[in-house]
Amino acid sequence: MPRIRCPNCGTTIDLESRRELDYKMILNSVQKDSKTFTDLLKITGLPRKTLSMRLTALRDSGIIVKDGGYRLNGSAPLGKWGKIMESPESQLSKPSFFTRKNVLITLMLLVIAVPIGTSVLGMLTSYQPPPAPPPEPPYIGTFKMELKISDAKDLYIWQVTIHFNSSQLVVVEEEIAEGNFFTQTNPPHGTIFTFDVDKKRPGTFSLLGSLLGDVSGVNGSGTLAIVTFGYKSASYDLPRIVYDDVFETTLLDSNLQRTTGTLALELEG
Repeated sequence: MPRIRCPNCGTTIDLESRRELDYKMILNSVQKDSKTFTDLLKITGLPRKTLSMRLTALRDSGIIVKDGGYRLNGSAPLGKWGKIMESPESQLSKPSFFTRKNVLITLMLLVIAVPIGTSVLGMLTSYQPPPAPPPEPPYIGTFKMELKISDAKDLYIWQVTIHFNSSQLVVVEEEIAEGNFFTQTNPPHGTIFTFDVDKKRPGTFSLLGSLLGDVSGVNGSGTLAIVTFGYKSASYDLPRIVYDDVFETTLLDSNLQRTTGTLALELEG
């Protein structure tokens, strides 16, 4: 599960975004008029089974109705972007985390809560055991790779999954860094940068970045992220970007619609 890193305190929190993005794409598609199942397949690019599951959840929660096609029922709460701000999970008493408002609130709470927690802990105990020595790294050397994008159009949020040979390489998580593609524009509300090394699928590594607030996306070219890999032997295969699954690599614009851009994974320097 991807995690948010607080830019002030370094704390990480889990982030569940894939279903939220699916729901937003579907709801944005049916906002103005009714759409058939075939229409939604073409617009969202989702697999047939996944789209069917998302539509069932939306119908069960009462957000959309089906009467020859799928449309909004007129009573669901709309945000200022003209989209549903709550996912079906949140309306069914399940936590929905990945919304622009929730991300901002969570980061603010983290900044406030961490210093308070540290002070209370200091009052409760005056003794801190010496830190354990860091473990020996499971690799003999490292190299950095830059995740680059070119010819991006109105890019607001991106997710990229990378595959690597886990018998040859490891991801050095503490050296993962956000690139300058978003930050070079000095976004007024900042950015989110998340990552996840999938323990259930060795050799699978996901990154996600987003602007915050009601702003336009970014055009042009730049670096999305910098990732450090450790190699276990002198011979190894370079990592590669995954394109063969709709959830693995996604580029969305400021309207949360799919947008264009060319991705590349290059050795630094």
